[in-house]
Amino acid sequence: MDIAVRKIVDVPPTNTVPDMAIVLVCWNNKSYLKPCLLSLNEGGLKSSCEIVVVDNGSTDGSQEMLRREFPDVILIQNEGNVGLGKASNQGIEATNSRHVLLLNNDTLVSGPALDAMVAFLDKHPEVGGVGPRLLNEDGSVQSCYNNFSSLWEEFLIATRIGEWLWPGYPANTTESRVRAVDWLSSACVMIRRAALDQVGLLDEEYFIYGDEVDLQYRLKQAGWKIYYLPHSEIIHFGGRSMNRWGRRKMVYRGKMLFYRKNYGFIHTIMLRVMLGLLSVLKLFVWFAAALLPASRDRAQKEIRSNIDVVKLCLVLE
Repeated sequence: MDIAVRKIVDVPPTNTVPDMAIVLVCWNNKSYLKPCLLSLNEGGLKSSCEIVVVDNGSTDGSQEMLRREFPDVILIQNEGNVGLGKASNQGIEATNSRHVLLLNNDTLVSGPALDAMVAFLDKHPEVGGVGPRLLNEDGSVQSCYNNFSSLWEEFLIATRIGEWLWPGYPANTTESRVRAVDWLSSACVMIRRAALDQVGLLDEEYFIYGDEVDLQYRLKQAGWKIYYLPHSEIIHFGGRSMNRWGRRKMVYRGKMLFYRKNYGFIHTIMLRVMLGLLSVLKLFVWFAAALLPASRDRAQKEIRSNIDVVKLCLVLE
C-alpha cells in the first residue's frame, strides 16, 4: 500500500519560468537541512530558482522548522518514507523551471557554483546534465563521477582488490579539467528539464541508490552528454542517513536492479552469483572473527549484513 499522502504547502503562483528548481529530499535530517538551505539563501546565487523540500515523514521537527524559518520553500509532505526516487519525482513535478538540481540536504553550496552549472547548460544545448566537484568537510575531494558498471569493476569493488591496487578505487578525485563522464554523483547534479521530458523521471523502483545512475544511463542512451565541472565546488558531508551495514543491502539492490533493467538477464545472473558467493565467503571470515571478543560487535553486524545480501541475491525481483 502506498504510504504517501501528498500535500503541497505554500506553492507560490508564478507566470515566470525559473532557471532551476532545487529539489531536496529530507528524512530526519534537520541538522543538515537547515545549514543547506541557509547556504542557498546566503551564497550569492544569481540564477532564479524555486526550492522544494520533500519530507519523507520526518519526526525530528523538520517540517516545523521549514514553515517557521523558510516560508518561501515549497514543502511536500509524505506520511512515510516513500524512497528517494519517488520523493525526488514529487519535487520535480511540483516545479516549473528550465533545469532541475537534485541536491542532497547534507551539502553546503555556493551561488557561483550553481550559477556556473546553469551557464554551462545554457551554453551547451547537447548537454543533459552537469555536476560539480564534491569536497569533504576538510576540503579533500570526494568521488564525483564514475563509469557505468561492469562485472569486472564490481568484482574489484566487492573484494576490495581494486582499493588495494589503487587507493580509493573506484573514486575519481584527481581530475581537474572539464570533461564528459558516464554518470555523476546524485549529491548534486543538475539536469536539463527538456532532457527529463524526453527520457522520463527517476525510476521509482529504486528506493535509494542506483536511481541517479539509471537516469543518466537513459540520458546517455538518448544522446545527451553528462559533464563534470571541477571549477564548481560544493561541500558534501555524505553518509548521514544510513550506516554502512544497512547501506550495503540497498546499494547491492540498486546494482542488481540496474543490471536487470539495462544489461539483460545473463549479466544480471552473473552479478547475483558473484555477489552472493563473495558474501558467503565473507560470512566464514566474520563467523571466525565473532569468536574474538575485540571484533565480536563488528563481526555480528557484518554477518547480518552479508546474510541480507545473500538473501537478496537469491530473490529474482
